[in-house]
Amino acid sequence: MPNMVEIIKLAAIAAVNDSKPTNVVFGNVLSVAPLAISIDQKLILKEAHLILTNNVKEHVMELTDELGGKKTFTVHNGLAEGESVIMIQFQGGQKYLVLDKAVKK
Repeated sequence: MPNMVEIIKLAAIAAVNDSKPTNVVFGNVLSVAPLAISIDQKLILKEAHLILTNNVKEHVMELTDELGGKKTFTVHNGLAEGESVIMIQFQGGQKYLVLDKAVKK
């Protein structure tokens, strides 16, 4: 028979697993304007549920060259219809962080 400490450890592990603090999911970009990403046929995420990283959106970067000169560049990483993305689903499933594009080779 397990001792009390082991029982408490098992209960704590089960509680964390049941709460599912985060979950990695894959999605497919259905449209860009307005942004919509499907996880499966039943669940389509709209912009209000999505948090985008710079890996999946157009953004401006300032870079310094070898001589110390600073230049501004636009990085065109925006999502396109049909692309696959890697996301983290936050606890409760109301918000999703779109981490990056999933590249299939």
